[in-house]
Amino acid sequence: MSETEIPLPAGYRWRIGSAWDRPWVRRGLQATLQESFPEQKHWDHLEETLDRFFDPPRTPCWWILKEETGEPVGGVWAGISTDQATYQRVAYVFLLWVDPTHRRRGLGRALMQQVEQWGSQQQLAAITLQVYRHNQAALNFYKQAHFSVQGYWLYKPLGSASTADPEGYEVL
Repeated sequence: MSETEIPLPAGYRWRIGSAWDRPWVRRGLQATLQESFPEQKHWDHLEETLDRFFDPPRTPCWWILKEETGEPVGGVWAGISTDQATYQRVAYVFLLWVDPTHRRRGLGRALMQQVEQWGSQQQLAAITLQVYRHNQAALNFYKQAHFSVQGYWLYKPLGSASTADPEGYEVL
């Protein structure tokens, strides 16, 4: 796939990712999670995720670089999964990251278009991803990109760390 098929605003350029981009992917994962969980200080567990899933070009990534510095200001990392309800092959977005100082310029939309194009080339049925329900900006972005809720990711802590209500259900 050509790096220039999806247009970018002036001052930005594409770079197709490689296995050498593991540190950038880790920083992107950490940055997106840090925004959602500012109290969290340790992110060493992200190495396990990368060990298990990061394998370009099988799990491709694309970067948007600031033209003048060559520094990444956005990126997306995807892979192929199976929809458990339909058994269809689908794209799964592990990471969509845009530096906060470069948001609202169409970069996130361009990154998702890159995944859509790749997914179509791979003959995948859909794009799936996970977003935390308190991340309203991301939810709005995905809604504008025509994503819909397919299910809910439920969580119940075990042990004394539980924040359960009197009936024993997780307070969400």
